[in-house]
Amino acid sequence: MKKDKAPGKNPNPSNTIFSQNSIYSKIFHNNPTPHTLAKKSDRTLVDVNEAWEKFTGYKKEEVLGHTVENLELICLSEANSIRAFLADQEILKSYELEVIKKNGDTTYGLATFQLVNLGGEDFVQSSILDISALKHTENQLQVSKNFSESVLDSMHEGLIVLNADLTCIRVNKAYLDMTGYKESEIVGTKQPFPHWPPEHYKTFRKYVSLGLQGVFNKSQLTFKKANGDRFEAAVANAKITNSQEETIGYVSTFVDISERLKFQNELKDKSERALNRKNVILKLVNLIGEDFDKVLKNIISSAAQALEVKRVSIWKFNEDETQIHCLSAYHLQGDEFKNSEELETKNYPNYFKKLYDKKIVKINDCANSDFNNDYKNSYLDKFGITSMLDVFVKGLKKPFGVLCFEHLDDIREWTPEEEQFATTVAGLVSLAIENAERTKIQKKLIETNKKLSLANTDLNQLKKELEQQNVYLREEINLVFNYEEMVYGSAAFSQVLTDVEKVAETDATVLLLGESGTGKELIARAIHNISGRKYKPIIKVNCAAIPKELIESELFGHKKGSFTGALNDKEGKFKLADGGTLFLDEIGELPLDMQPKLLRAIQEHEIEPIGSSKVQKVNLRIVAATNRNLDKEVKKKKFREDLYFRLNVFPINIPPLRQRPEDIPILIEHFVDKFCKKYNKKIKYIPQDTRHALYNYDWPGNVRELENLVERAVILTNTETLFVPGFKSSEKPTPIHSATLSLDDVQRMHIVQTLEQCNWKIDGSQGAAQILDIKPSTLRDRMKKLGIKKP
Repeated sequence: MKKDKAPGKNPNPSNTIFSQNSIYSKIFHNNPTPHTLAKKSDRTLVDVNEAWEKFTGYKKEEVLGHTVENLELICLSEANSIRAFLADQEILKSYELEVIKKNGDTTYGLATFQLVNLGGEDFVQSSILDISALKHTENQLQVSKNFSESVLDSMHEGLIVLNADLTCIRVNKAYLDMTGYKESEIVGTKQPFPHWPPEHYKTFRKYVSLGLQGVFNKSQLTFKKANGDRFEAAVANAKITNSQEETIGYVSTFVDISERLKFQNELKDKSERALNRKNVILKLVNLIGEDFDKVLKNIISSAAQALEVKRVSIWKFNEDETQIHCLSAYHLQGDEFKNSEELETKNYPNYFKKLYDKKIVKINDCANSDFNNDYKNSYLDKFGITSMLDVFVKGLKKPFGVLCFEHLDDIREWTPEEEQFATTVAGLVSLAIENAERTKIQKKLIETNKKLSLANTDLNQLKKELEQQNVYLREEINLVFNYEEMVYGSAAFSQVLTDVEKVAETDATVLLLGESGTGKELIARAIHNISGRKYKPIIKVNCAAIPKELIESELFGHKKGSFTGALNDKEGKFKLADGGTLFLDEIGELPLDMQPKLLRAIQEHEIEPIGSSKVQKVNLRIVAATNRNLDKEVKKKKFREDLYFRLNVFPINIPPLRQRPEDIPILIEHFVDKFCKKYNKKIKYIPQDTRHALYNYDWPGNVRELENLVERAVILTNTETLFVPGFKSSEKPTPIHSATLSLDDVQRMHIVQTLEQCNWKIDGSQGAAQILDIKPSTLRDRMKKLGIKKP
């Protein structure tokens, strides 16, 4: 605290001032409001009351003779206001003061200054009303207001506030950023607001009308930007009320969802394209085995439509790959097939080097590619090709040619999904080529075997050997593998064939596991016929059908006289399969005492016929099959562990038919066609309830049981509608060759698959209802409607 000088001689001048007016003195000193009295001339304090002492913390004797400025009770700017008041000779005036107490605390007061004349001298009397609480409340309100403003402006959602008469009184920054309008263009306006597109006025007014009725639904509306652009927004409204629940305004928030809708639409389009391409692939797979030219035309026309490419063509190399000519070309716009172009491969080294190395040539912009000018002029420019996607097509033994996807007009950016589709289609072309080639080979083999059979009667020196091998050769004729026999459409069986392709090119031992009738023998033949051993025989041994006493002789052979009944030398199955494949079917039935000998033969690649002391080397590939669980058999000591490990190099599990129900309609169609040709029948339809019953049947005998059932049904059927004994046949017949399943069929198969996965558990955790994301009662209703029952 600063002080000017020591007080005067009279330490309490107020005694003299108030001596003539004791009533004023009582009012001044007893007033509960802080009061001061100061000389007007020099503004020094001459008296303060007790309330003022309590308010400021100063005692009277500490302040008399000092000015409030000297005491630093108020800030300088407010002191200047007081001086201005005195200079203007005003009688009464009030000021809001910031008061600094003796202890340094700051408080606030509303001070009223008044000129009074006491004893012929002018004084300034002040009274101070404590407004600290009011000031604190005011500050808190300001902070709250600033906070609210900051929150609104930090929102990502656009916000617009209307008062009770629907006039805009507030918008936030997000609103201005999204619409491009200025705040001055929006605040103060009424409907129709600037962000309402004129063409949607009716929709907005209806939405506002519902809001006024208390219906505040979230909605999607089209907004207009300041530049005229439109965008989609998700809108939500709320009513603002006061403490009496009276409506005083409305608030709307909205979010720009244009990009989200665009993404959703793109995702939907992408999903639809993927599904369409998948269906195209499945359709084309079913064509394999038909006329080769017809299959090629179907492949390229379907591929062109699926990828929306103007031109798709298949090119074929000549024998020495010096030329390549167009085998078939499909034009999407004209729906035509042409095949007249021919090119010299030596003239386009860059293209064919890339094709052989990468197996695919992708050019988004042909005009700016690194092809030489001759190729551009002679082919690309000639047909107006702007973008191209070419895939290498392999043949049975050497390159076949190229599958070309050629886009015209605008430049096209090929996506990875389109590349994958093109590669898959090229694989189907290869499959069709291989099937056609194998069909030719099969016919030649049959003709050759017929000629050999006739010639063998005149070749007496080979009679003995032919007698031993004749049975095996006839078996091999029946065991020739065709890809068209692989009838399937399920992902599960597709994975089996993928494993077959991977292991076939190796010499690894394969163990086929699966129930009876699942096609283990067919898979064994597939492994052999796509391996490097395909030109050598595949010899089958049914370990369950050979008597225990003869199994060693069957496998390893014997010499004449080695045991009773051995009238001639005999070559065993190991020797007959030399260079090829030995198929050990039902390996789990092999006698325990025979297993060590088999293990040695497999490990050492050598055999010793009964009665011979000479060891013979063999080079063959082992494929074994069983419907038993060999792991459990080993634990029961019924199968040798070392032999099991030797056989279990590359296990392939073949799923039962009940785990791939989507194959059932394809197999039914295949077997009906097969036996109609065999028994000269013309069956075109099947009752709908029969079809459903076949789908839902458990098929303990798997594909073999289905084939036998269809054969029996074809034999018994004398009309165009298939009659399946033991199955319902009351509903309207549907075409057998329908490639499209009904929604009920799809639902039925999906629900049955899920129930089998859950062991037919419906309720509770990991139950079918939980996995299908529906209520248990709903699932039971659908099962009843679709005729699904636990087997």
